[in-house]
Amino acid sequence: MSSEIKKPTKIFYGWWIVISGTTVNALATGTYWHGFGAFFDPIVDEFKWSRAITSIAPALQRSEGAAFGPFVGIAIEKFGPRNVMLFGVILCGIGFIAMAHTNSLLWFFAASSILTIGLTFGTFLVVSTAVANWFVQKRALALSAASTGSGFGGFLVPVIVLIISLIGWRDSLQYIGIAFFIIGIPCAMVMRSKPEDYGMFPDNIDPSDSKNKNMKKEKEYGTKEALKSPTFWTFATVVGISQLMMSANIHLIPALTSFGFSREVAGLIIGVGVNITNFSGRILSGIFGDKINKKYILTFAFACQTVGLIIFSYSRTIFQLVFFMFFWGLGFGLSVPMRLAIVGDYFGRKNYGPILSLIMTVSAIYSVISPVAVGWGYDVLGNYRQPFLILALVSSISIPGMLLIKPMENSKKTK
Repeated sequence: MSSEIKKPTKIFYGWWIVISGTTVNALATGTYWHGFGAFFDPIVDEFKWSRAITSIAPALQRSEGAAFGPFVGIAIEKFGPRNVMLFGVILCGIGFIAMAHTNSLLWFFAASSILTIGLTFGTFLVVSTAVANWFVQKRALALSAASTGSGFGGFLVPVIVLIISLIGWRDSLQYIGIAFFIIGIPCAMVMRSKPEDYGMFPDNIDPSDSKNKNMKKEKEYGTKEALKSPTFWTFATVVGISQLMMSANIHLIPALTSFGFSREVAGLIIGVGVNITNFSGRILSGIFGDKINKKYILTFAFACQTVGLIIFSYSRTIFQLVFFMFFWGLGFGLSVPMRLAIVGDYFGRKNYGPILSLIMTVSAIYSVISPVAVGWGYDVLGNYRQPFLILALVSSISIPGMLLIKPMENSKKTK
């Protein structure tokens, strides 16, 4: 294994991992996390399913993702991020192609399940683990850079809306599946485990060098030790509550069309408008994440998302949506890399994958609720405004909750 990468070249190999991870995250975000909302109305219109029933598919993605999350961390430790991502992106391709041939609700759920396993094993978790293992001093910067893929991916949404209008939702899904094979497989081949396995150091910095005495000291906690700590459970719960807002994004485009905006305008607002500030938030998190207490940045991010969602629920004009785009996108962009970086800072690099996967499993339980709840709210109330407003108010609990979190060593002192 060590013969594969002998010495650092002009570009530290960790940055190639960041670039590949960014690419895969962009594809996953653009086509599913943000982009699947573009398929929502066409599928509902063709099959005449209720919005609550149709929302079960993304809810399944969250629930099954929660179930498989711990296995991803174990798989990364045993097989390495390259093999795990390869398995995942191949399943993503199969899942999208299977969904393109949907002819019943059962088939739709089965295809969603395949896609769920693929996304869980092939995208954010494995990318974050690989990147966190290659960086310590610049962890926030590296994770922020990798997460910009989500910002780039958001710009695909209006393109997907256009493609669906031209060739239909089935052919669009099929081409997305093929794209995962063409783009995802080469990116997976770039992934590597810890730099020490290749005779290198995190950040390309030798800790034994006397010039590096002021380096950030790593904290290393075992998975069992983390699970026994209030730090783990408080953080996982708070992130889960905030996830209620993010998981309902499948309804953003349908909500905007119900507000009277065209699908094309809705696609531009979510795919371009939101993602400009989303992308900006990720850049800012990279600039300030290693300089300012990450807990405070994340608290500010949750506050921005809450304000944005409240504005969204009352929006009737483009002018009002500008404020939604600013707050929601900025909060979204700041929050993703910060929550990933905090895990490394609080629990260390040695068991980062298993601990992150367990945190995502706990938070994913909350993610299951909001897509179905918002869809059900629309079916019952006949509008999206009230469900989104309620969602914002419930999610606001994450703002003070984040301030209660203490690092592991501080948590122990207060026992």
